[in-house]
Amino acid sequence: MTKLRLIPLVAFLAICTFSFSCKSDGVSKVDPAMDAASVVKELQKKLITAKDGDEIILPAGTFDFKRGISLNDTPNIKIKGAGKGKTVLNFKGQIEGAEGLLIKNVNGLTLEGFTVSDSKGDAIKVQDSRDVIFRDLETTWTTGKKSTNGAYGLYPVSCTNVLMEECEASFAMDAGIYVGQSNNVVVRNNYVHNNVAGLEIENTINGEVYGNIAKNNTGGMMIFDMPDLPQANGDKIKFYDNLMENNNGENFAPAGMVVSTIPPGAGMFIMSHSNIEVRNNTYRGHKTFGVSVNSWLITGVPFKSEEFDPFSTNIDIHDNVFEGTAGEVDQTTDNGKLLHAALGGIPVDIVIDGIFKPGEPQSYCFKNNGDVTFANLNAGMGAEPEMIIKNISRDMSPFDCERVEFDTSDHDKWLAIK
Repeated sequence: MTKLRLIPLVAFLAICTFSFSCKSDGVSKVDPAMDAASVVKELQKKLITAKDGDEIILPAGTFDFKRGISLNDTPNIKIKGAGKGKTVLNFKGQIEGAEGLLIKNVNGLTLEGFTVSDSKGDAIKVQDSRDVIFRDLETTWTTGKKSTNGAYGLYPVSCTNVLMEECEASFAMDAGIYVGQSNNVVVRNNYVHNNVAGLEIENTINGEVYGNIAKNNTGGMMIFDMPDLPQANGDKIKFYDNLMENNNGENFAPAGMVVSTIPPGAGMFIMSHSNIEVRNNTYRGHKTFGVSVNSWLITGVPFKSEEFDPFSTNIDIHDNVFEGTAGEVDQTTDNGKLLHAALGGIPVDIVIDGIFKPGEPQSYCFKNNGDVTFANLNAGMGAEPEMIIKNISRDMSPFDCERVEFDTSDHDKWLAIK
């Protein structure tokens, strides 16, 4: 009886050893000897058949996709290429799908070491996922600044625990990096250039944004709150050690989009957000403004959400460097025309709309930023251009204050992802 049991077991183990069919180690390599078309088919297959814990390794090369690729509902997946610019997923001939790579409901996701180029819509979109890492990725549109490019390059939305690092995004007709309606986010050491908006944090709660570089976008970096979205009222963003330089690029967003109103020469926009600390950043070479802080009400666009707070509150901008804010204020957008008229064509380092939350004390603090130029449009006294021109103030002394500290203890658990 012992021998009868042993012989089949030995044979079984031998079969497993040579066929690798009994227990996978979780690493699934796409054969680099395959031709490019076969690699495309193999990747699509591996995403469809992916199992919990799979690691998909992509070879170097350029691989052309006619259809968007996707992954849904499978946890603990890693997709890794040979490095950005080395493994290129090219969607220039895409005929189907709204994104290049679309991932939904994947908890425990790592995307690393590849480029997505020329997608029909957003390049890499990750939605409704948790514990997400974007590392050493690139998104771009190789035909330059066109309104037909995809809106977003790297696009986590409605996600929890996101780390984005060492990535590059260019030529998006909205935002190169966009983190939206997410919680517990670290965005660090990325490079965004030649987009309309370089890097945008929107309707997000608990975030650290640091070590990033934005050059040659229309607007460098943004912290926005938008109305009528599932997650309202972004909160608690620490923004530090970033460089925004020469963001004077043309605005090539289609008319009607919010970003189409950004005037070239905008270093940083803050709008309708609460509890933001902006420190130790450098703003250099902008022809319209270094930093602008606004209420949503300055846009004149109505909203339906009763939860949405349209005011910016508890904004602390301190110990930053402003250099080379010079040149005539850009007038290629309506916003730029308004600022040109209000400022007499001369750009400023810090500008605010002056619309504050009723019933609450003014809560913007500007301190230790050097010898900066300043303008308060006082649009709360009347948002018509002639009223703004009449009521504009250059006195920054009311904003020489210490902000109210916001609690960051809830960061401790998720910061371990770093």
